Amino acid sequence: MMQKNTDLIVPKKAFGNTGVKISKLCLGGGSFGNQNSQAFLNEAMRLGVNCWEIVSFTGNSYSEYFKNNPGIREKVFLSGKVYSTDPVVMQEQLNKVLKENGTSFIDFLAIHPVDNINMLDNSVRKWVEKAKKEKKIRFFGFCTHKNMDECLSKGTELGWIDGIQTVYNYRLQSVKSTEDALQKCHEKGIGIFAVKSMGLSVQQKPEPHKPQLNKVRLNSLLVDHDMSFEQAKLKAIWQNPNLTSICSLMPNRSVLQLNASAAMDERPLNSEIIKLLAKYADSTGKFFCRRCGICETENSDKIPIFNIMEMLMYSRGYGGKDKVSKMFAQIPIEIRSMINSSNYSNAEKKCPQKMPIAQLMKEAYLELSEF
Repeated sequence: MMQKNTDLIVPKKAFGNTGVKISKLCLGGGSFGNQNSQAFLNEAMRLGVNCWEIVSFTGNSYSEYFKNNPGIREKVFLSGKVYSTDPVVMQEQLNKVLKENGTSFIDFLAIHPVDNINMLDNSVRKWVEKAKKEKKIRFFGFCTHKNMDECLSKGTELGWIDGIQTVYNYRLQSVKSTEDALQKCHEKGIGIFAVKSMGLSVQQKPEPHKPQLNKVRLNSLLVDHDMSFEQAKLKAIWQNPNLTSICSLMPNRSVLQLNASAAMDERPLNSEIIKLLAKYADSTGKFFCRRCGICETENSDKIPIFNIMEMLMYSRGYGGKDKVSKMFAQIPIEIRSMINSSNYSNAEKKCPQKMPIAQLMKEAYLELSEF
C-alpha cells in the first residue's frame, strides 16, 4: 500500500474564488475517538493536512491544540456548522462553536443540513453579512446530504455562497446531473468539500474491504499500483477538478497516513481501475442510496425512508448500531408502527438505484427497534 513520504506534504487547492488554498484532504471532525488527539493533530500538520472540520462531538481537541501551540491557529482552516436557519439560533450556535474550539473566528461556516435551497432566505443572508463584518466567519455555505444535485445547482444562483459540503464518491461519478451541478459550482467559484467518500452501502453484511466483482483483476491492479481499495476510492474523487477537498473520517493515525499518502500521489488513477470501480458500483448499486429523496414523495404514510436508509448505512457500515437505535426510537410511534405495513411499490419503481425498499425498511425495523 502507499506509504507516507516524509519529503512530501498533502497538496493544497484553491477554495473556490476565496483566494485561499486548503489541503485537498480535510480532517473529519469525528476522527479522534479515544486516541491522543494532540499527537494526532501534530501528525496531521506534519503531513500538511491543514483543513479541519468541527462537529458536535469534536470536544475540546482543537482548543487544547491551539492553546498548546501558539500561532498555529492561523495555519489551520477550520470548517464548522450551525444547525438552524433562525438567525438568533445561528448566532447562539456560532458563539458556542467559537468558545468550545478556542478561536475568535471560523474560516468556513455551513448550515447543516440543507435539502431545499429555499431554506437560505434573505434573513440568513443578512446574518451572514453581519457575521462576516464582525470577523467571526470568513466564508459561508451549506452542507447537503439529500437532493444534492438540485441544492448544488440552485446554490450557484444565490450569489453569496462561498463553499458547499456535499455527499460525493465514486458511485456518484456516473450521475450526469451530479457532475453537471459540480461543474456549475466550480464555474461560479464555489469551493466544494466531498463527504461520505467511501460510498458505503446498506447491505446486511458489512461491505467488504475489497470488491467481489472482478476481484482477482482489481486486486492485482491495486497491488501493481501500490494502493488499497479505499485509496482508489479517494483518488477517483480527486480526479474530478471541480472538487476542492475530501472531508474524511480518519479514526487513527494509520488511516490518516494512508489517506495523506494517496493525496500526495498525484498520478492519474489507472483507467482500468476506474472501469472496475464503476462495474463494482453498478453491481452493488441496489444497496446504495443516492439520496435523491424521490422515495419519500412516493409514500403516502410519510415514512422517513431516506433517514432510515441513512441509519442502516451508519449501523451496518460504521458499526454504530447503539447510537442509531436511539435515533430510530425518535421517529414518532405512529409512523414507526406503519413501517412494516406501508406500501413501498411506487417508491421502488421510482428509485434510480432500484433498491428493495420494502425489504430494507422491514430489516431496519427489526434491527433498530429497541425492545
